[in-house]
Amino acid sequence: MSPIPFSTPLPGRDQTWRFMHSRQSAHFPGDDARLVFYDAPPDEATLAQITDVHLWAPHEDPLQVLPELIARLPSLVHLSIGPGVILPSVVKGLRADMLPASLRHLSMHPQSGTYTWQAGPMPRLESLTVGATLRLDPQDFPALISLSAIPDRRGALVDSALQLALKELNLWNVPFDSSLFNRLAPLPLVALGLLGGRTLTTLSGIEQLPGLRSLRLKNLPLLDTIGSIATLAELEFLNIQYCARIADISVLATLRRLQELTLVGCGNVGLGQLEHTLRASLRRANIAATR
Repeated sequence: MSPIPFSTPLPGRDQTWRFMHSRQSAHFPGDDARLVFYDAPPDEATLAQITDVHLWAPHEDPLQVLPELIARLPSLVHLSIGPGVILPSVVKGLRADMLPASLRHLSMHPQSGTYTWQAGPMPRLESLTVGATLRLDPQDFPALISLSAIPDRRGALVDSALQLALKELNLWNVPFDSSLFNRLAPLPLVALGLLGGRTLTTLSGIEQLPGLRSLRLKNLPLLDTIGSIATLAELEFLNIQYCARIADISVLATLRRLQELTLVGCGNVGLGQLEHTLRASLRRANIAATR
């Protein structure tokens, strides 16, 4: 269960409907249990039940226009535009009035580069995920509490985030050192993800985020010191993947409120007998390729 208090939680994966053109169905690799063809939609009763949509298109036939059917979904909570082959014009030409008022979570995966939000205000949107370097005006997102994106090296995205009441922040390709925690200190963060990057060597300073209940660290090859997480008295969920230089893994034994741990692909970080202790004491412990 997410530690983030969304007014309308993200639907489970088993509730996702794949939207595509009927001519693309032969290229779809999955089953057809939850497929909707936007050129031949089902009845209104079925459309009214749909809460989660993933727009998909194959390499042979990329998505060129956002289907008008999306705006007709009265119960839509989450929309994912990609991953898949989505032409840049689709996300560049997005407008808020193309989306239903019920939408609370939006995920977009533009092609690499910088994406500037120009769709207009989204006053009810609570989470935004953009798989690109993102620029936005915080005034367009007064209800946003979760943001996931690639930050720019100058930190403009972080500065924008500070103008939002974020409880969750996920940054891919982190270009900052531990001074990032000084900048994030004003945010009431409950969840933080630092996912990729070669500049972060220590978590010193993370104690300035005492409300963290969830922390994800992934693909940080130079990270060697995580001891400061001992100060996170509320930490319940810890996910560390592919961080092979950690020298103080024993700190995990001090996390008294920890309930769930993922520790994958970190190699020989000196876990030793601590693994048995963690497996025995935690509600869930996924430990693999780490010793």
